Amino acid sequence: MKWPAMCVLAAALLARVATAGEVPTTSGAVALANLDQLLAQRADGGAADELWLMRARYLADYAALDRGTAFADADASDASALLRRARARAAVHRFTAALADLDAAARQGADAETLFRARIPIRIAQGAATEVIPALEVAAVRNAGFASASALATAYAGAGRFEEADREYQAALEALDTTSPFPYAWLCFARGTMWAEQAGDRARGARHLARALDYLPQFVAANLHLAEIEVAAGDAPSAAARLERIADSGDPEVLALLGRLHAADDPERGSREIARARARFEALLARQPLAFADHAAEFYLGAGGDAHRAWLLASANYAERQTPRARELLERASRAQVR
Repeated sequence: MKWPAMCVLAAALLARVATAGEVPTTSGAVALANLDQLLAQRADGGAADELWLMRARYLADYAALDRGTAFADADASDASALLRRARARAAVHRFTAALADLDAAARQGADAETLFRARIPIRIAQGAATEVIPALEVAAVRNAGFASASALATAYAGAGRFEEADREYQAALEALDTTSPFPYAWLCFARGTMWAEQAGDRARGARHLARALDYLPQFVAANLHLAEIEVAAGDAPSAAARLERIADSGDPEVLALLGRLHAADDPERGSREIARARARFEALLARQPLAFADHAAEFYLGAGGDAHRAWLLASANYAERQTPRARELLERASRAQVR
């Protein structure tokens, strides 16, 4: 039996009803195997950009991020190339450059609806959620469904309208019609981080993060955020066990939190893990400085112990995105410098 046929058969055999909303989805392991098979088939073609970014998003695979955003520094003149470069630049938080590409694509005759869909997540990421909500509300009425509901949910969350965002996240989940676990996991993750980090309701956030892991147990960021909630609740052993399961990802935030947890009982091990986290952050910053500026700043304010480095990173992050979180991070870094 050929490999693609085996994947289809395995998906049929291993499909399960996820506990998050009783939606039948393919198991995470099979979905990831299928993703890797698609990547192997498409090699370095432009059509693989989004697939590489998907692998990076869920597995903290930063080599995949490099491949998915390789076009960010390419030459681009026609509308299609400009749109592709804008997407690549936005993926690594080069928002100003991405918007410039979209403006250039508009001058080259790019489709207005395509430009609208490309601009919205960038403007939300930059802190302009309130500005784009009216247009998204109109779009949600005109074209109700997963895409419009999820975009509106993200904007409401960015504007601090958490209950309205929650309602739209639920609508987006209900509008999905796929056996892939990826979009379900992502919506649950976004909903969970909104409640836990923006709204300050860790218990509610933890429930949605757990739902994301029902769909995709290998989801590194969801495991990390749930571990942070477990630490805050005083359950360090559960957090450490969770982090150990994803430590092979090499994610620097995972390594840093493990280092903090191990420092009390095994200072040498904790120091090694924090040193690995520092080296990993610096390697990532050398390649994609804006993509990791905010998380690296958090690290240097904490276990990394370098307030000036944190301030430089927080300043660069705030220059690209004037969100409440970016502002609060810069303020903390500024205060830490004068202590």
